[in-house]
Amino acid sequence: MTIATYHRTDAPNLGDLPGSWGQQRSARVISIACGRSGVGKTTIAANLALSLSRMHRRAMLVDCDPGPLDATRSMGFDPQESIDDVIDGRLTVDQIVVDGPEALFVVPAGSTDVAGRVDLSARLKLADAFRPHRRSLDFVIVDTPGSGDPDTLDMVASADLAVVVLAPDSERFMDAYGTVKLLALDHDLADIAIITNRTADEAMGRELFRRFRDVAGRFLGHTMLNHIGNVPHDERVRTAAARRRLVVDQYPNARAAQAMAQLSRSIDSMAIPATAGGDSFFGMEAVARAG
Repeated sequence: MTIATYHRTDAPNLGDLPGSWGQQRSARVISIACGRSGVGKTTIAANLALSLSRMHRRAMLVDCDPGPLDATRSMGFDPQESIDDVIDGRLTVDQIVVDGPEALFVVPAGSTDVAGRVDLSARLKLADAFRPHRRSLDFVIVDTPGSGDPDTLDMVASADLAVVVLAPDSERFMDAYGTVKLLALDHDLADIAIITNRTADEAMGRELFRRFRDVAGRFLGHTMLNHIGNVPHDERVRTAAARRRLVVDQYPNARAAQAMAQLSRSIDSMAIPATAGGDSFFGMEAVARAG
């Protein structure tokens, strides 16, 4: 079987898109997180990014969770260059970015776990790399490492919108609980978005969120949880993944694909403020702190 690579000869280069160093950024950074891998975080991140691109939004998927089933490889790519090259100063973002389907830009994951590399020093380097494109993009979707270590959670918390994926099984429920608790208490987040995943239907997704909100409410304080969407269990997701494709591309009429499209519309309609601060995720604003 030939693997589709979505290569387009007519696609614009990232550096060719309009942008200005002197203007406030338009890009909104959305981090997709979970307590650990296995909840569907990567699937949601990749399909959401592609859905936004299909809506003619300038979208970039930043893959920070390497592995055999990472977001980059789920689209059929096996690039030699990666985000590791940017962190280490060998290449620029323009040199590693991959043209994905529907004009989606993909920053590939490296071979090493980014979770241990997102300290202040690495973020300063990424700030320099990404800052020229702060007005070239509408959305930057980040597939964060599937872990709850402090550096990863700091990266999640400093995005414009922090999203935690919640699944119905008890183990994943508690993983999400732990992630939300740390984001609320250790990072003082005022708002955390929740996406319910792998439920039977929309009603079960709402009920799952209600139970989760009730449990988490004991420690939230001023933090608000917002249910922004539900993705139902759908075998087409697994079938598409086996072909190294995304469900919204391979099976656009599938239940999960339709839910992803609705989720992207909901996010596009949200008024997401730009997070202030010099080290906002990959430093879309000027970096004010020294290492």
